[in-house]
Amino acid sequence: MRKQNPELRAALIAAFPPLPITRATIHTADARWADYEERDALPLIEGKSWVELAPEILERHAALLVYAGGALYRAIVPAYLLVIVEHEYSTSLPFHVVSELTCTDSNVDREVFNERVGPMTAEQRDVVRRAIAIFAEQALLREVASVAIRSW
Repeated sequence: MRKQNPELRAALIAAFPPLPITRATIHTADARWADYEERDALPLIEGKSWVELAPEILERHAALLVYAGGALYRAIVPAYLLVIVEHEYSTSLPFHVVSELTCTDSNVDREVFNERVGPMTAEQRDVVRRAIAIFAEQALLREVASVAIRSW
């Protein structure tokens, strides 16, 4: 485990108030669960707020942001940001997360990114940018995080 980051945690809580994740938040029309291998385990996150999602759940759902609709993306992205800042990973988790924090040149990817990020406040975008800057300090994530931060 890396050093705790109480400043980032406080900023994330202020920007993304931890509210219970509802079934409606999970099962929005823009979610793409048909291809998600862990869809049967989605009840593990239902009823919890992002601060209650243990690293083990986030690791199990490493690709969750890839398939999540916009509402769930915004509800859980702070948990992924914090877990990557506070833990060292040599798994696919940080790469899945950073890829979903990156706006690519693809029209479809850009549209999905804008639908997810567009409703975020300036404060939320700022704290995401701060977390990505911390990712960029990790040798393993330096290159991909440097690309992702330009999206914010």
